[in-house]
Amino acid sequence: MEKTLQELSDHVGGTVIGDPSIKICGIMGIDDAHEGHITFISNDRYIKKIHQTKASAVIVSPKLQDSALSLLQKGNGNLLVCNNPYLAFAKLVELLMYKKPTHTKGIDNSAKIDKTSVIGQDVSIHPYVTIGKNTCIGNRVVLYPCVYIGDGCTLGDDTIVYPNAVLYSDTIIGKRVTIHSNTVIGSSGFGYAPDGQSYYKIPQVGVTIIEDDVDIGANTTINRAVLGETIIRKGTKIDSQVVISHNVEIGENTLVVSQSGIAGSAKIGKHVTIAGGAGIVGHIQIGDNVTIGGYSGVINDIPSNETYLGAPALPIQRMRRCYVIIEKLPEMRDYIKTLEKRIRQLEDRIGVPQGTQKKQ
Repeated sequence: MEKTLQELSDHVGGTVIGDPSIKICGIMGIDDAHEGHITFISNDRYIKKIHQTKASAVIVSPKLQDSALSLLQKGNGNLLVCNNPYLAFAKLVELLMYKKPTHTKGIDNSAKIDKTSVIGQDVSIHPYVTIGKNTCIGNRVVLYPCVYIGDGCTLGDDTIVYPNAVLYSDTIIGKRVTIHSNTVIGSSGFGYAPDGQSYYKIPQVGVTIIEDDVDIGANTTINRAVLGETIIRKGTKIDSQVVISHNVEIGENTLVVSQSGIAGSAKIGKHVTIAGGAGIVGHIQIGDNVTIGGYSGVINDIPSNETYLGAPALPIQRMRRCYVIIEKLPEMRDYIKTLEKRIRQLEDRIGVPQGTQKKQ
């Protein structure tokens, strides 16, 4: 697809500086872009690359507009100024390059669907899908090959489930949910009661609820509740290889990045960002608008509107000070040993009895 720069500007609500009639046929990163491409800069660390790019236009924020103009003067480049360059980039990728998948409507003959289940209109149910008893599948749902859906489940309209995903019984999925391959939803949580010699499995008899417009990556596990609900609120985006344990509640429009783990009964607020590899212990509460840094270990409640980092996680400013000290620990150790040696020498000079000296 080919569009003028002005057409792209109209699409994203930006402002053109340069030639609005220039033709754009694609979008690429700033290092790989060529003539006919539009690229973007959302971080001022990369602003110096703007005079090296071969792109026909660059998306920038108003904050970077003047710097970009000065660097582009020699090449007479073009700018598309947007308040949120990254969002503009996403919209233009969708406009110029993204081809929305089409699905052949119908039910493959190899699919096994219990007669008590209700199937909506215009569904696409691929080969070897299994649907259990008393399950309700909404309109325009797409189930890719080898999806398993247990008894008593509900899938809302326009939901897509990719190959080999498993939904255990009584799982409730909202509308426009995307579940990627090999993800498991509604499996038993890790709950055992010690009996003195071994461990007695605690039955997990609650349910798992995924609200509307949630995306779930590949190889992610979301456990059912012991009692009550494990619930993921609407608009939340969960990356691949995430583990969410029983009775966890995650608020609206939260981001959970790959390799994170959330232990049982933790309550996560809305608009929270949990970066990659973070671990959150059970039975704690994370407020709204919180950011948790990568590979952090959260062991206590976090109030709203805070950024925490480290293991154990601390407010980011405090943890930054800790990191500075950690980097200096080898030198500090050597300095302390030097001081100890000098103290011993001074004690020897003034005749401090050996028995009163601190043992090293």
